Amino acid sequence: MVILKQIVETFTSTLKKLLKKMGLNVKGKFLSGKDAKEKIERDKAVSNTGLTETEIKFILSKLRDANFKGAEFELFYIVFNKLSNLLPKK
Repeated sequence: MVILKQIVETFTSTLKKLLKKMGLNVKGKFLSGKDAKEKIERDKAVSNTGLTETEIKFILSKLRDANFKGAEFELFYIVFNKLSNLLPKK
């Protein structure tokens, strides 16, 4: 598994160098395997909601400021978790 990871890292490094020589500056990191699959699923979930990342962050900030009691708090917690899971992990 470690050898495969080294091969992938070498390949992506070489690919970045090639793209840079072609005039394409690639920023960020290449994702593969489980990380790539999770990002695709997150992106699909966000696009299915019709909300952008900025809009989700806005809603979450407003939900944090509100005051919920009893059953309202339970629903708040469920909604907050679902929206939070749509945002990329940092």
